[in-house]
Amino acid sequence: MNAQQSPTLMPQRGAVTLLVALTLPLFVGLAALAIDLAHLHVVRNELQNDADAAALAGAMVLYKNKGKTLDWDAAAAQAQDAIALNHADGQPLLSARVDTGYWDMGQDVLGLQVLPTEPTSQDAPALQVRVSKIKGENDGPVRTFLTGIWNMVSKSVSATAVAGVASPGRIYSGGVFPFAISECMYQNFWNSSSSPAGPRKDAGGQALVFRVGSLYAYDSCDSGEWSSLAEKASGVHVIAQLIEDGSPSTLSLDDDIWVQTGVKNSLFQAVQDCSAAGTQKCEFVVMPVLTRVTPGSFSKIRGFACMHILNAEGGNGKYIELQMSTLCQAPNSSGVGPNYGVMTPPRLFR
Repeated sequence: MNAQQSPTLMPQRGAVTLLVALTLPLFVGLAALAIDLAHLHVVRNELQNDADAAALAGAMVLYKNKGKTLDWDAAAAQAQDAIALNHADGQPLLSARVDTGYWDMGQDVLGLQVLPTEPTSQDAPALQVRVSKIKGENDGPVRTFLTGIWNMVSKSVSATAVAGVASPGRIYSGGVFPFAISECMYQNFWNSSSSPAGPRKDAGGQALVFRVGSLYAYDSCDSGEWSSLAEKASGVHVIAQLIEDGSPSTLSLDDDIWVQTGVKNSLFQAVQDCSAAGTQKCEFVVMPVLTRVTPGSFSKIRGFACMHILNAEGGNGKYIELQMSTLCQAPNSSGVGPNYGVMTPPRLFR
């Protein structure tokens, strides 16, 4: 019986050998593709990290003269210099494309609005860095290891990053001063259409100086009121502690804060003591901006304003003397808000 079956088994063994021989190139090709795709993914991640680092480096020097002007050329040059410090696919990077302009933080306009362009109040200065390994750039496309058997010996890879400086939509504890001002007053003294946005200037080129006091003595657009911020509270001692320490809790856009009643003369004297004319401890502060300042009510925060407190008067005047400013940094902040002079550290937008 065994002798009769053996002739039929031998052709079957030969068929398996032939099948393996025919499919082996396919298996080798799939293995090669998996290796090369993984390598391309690694190189792309390297390029993305390099683009992110270069964009952030450029954003660090976007502002000069303490935030009064934008230095687009310096930002672009800094980004290009940062590229030269990085590697991808085992080779040093030599070049990148850097564009400067504005990034719409509300995303009504997608992509970088390249200069020249007229910014709006929700546009943040930014730069875009694109790093590529393509023909003629950064040692050419990424070379593949094994897929040459499928006639694919290299692959172009690119990465893009956008970084800039924006105004916060959220400020953490200790960062907000307990005096609320009106949005219309801010618009009277702030030029949101300039590039960059900043205080309106007098004939000598200095930020306008103005006085803000209680609604009991000033018109609605020139008034401000003491605020216990997130908590409904009254009493001079409450505000005095907030002047010293700032808000004890995080405050965000559209949060309700309590606007107090009464003038509270002694608080103006406390501000005078820590203003630019005093110890300078509260010379630059972040104040909440409200649509309307109404004593004895909760109102929603519309933005965070940078204020330079020059002096204050707690006697007959009962006012705080101010300039709008761009010198307030908010390292303990996040989110996105309207540009009223407060800036977060440089960050990635994309």
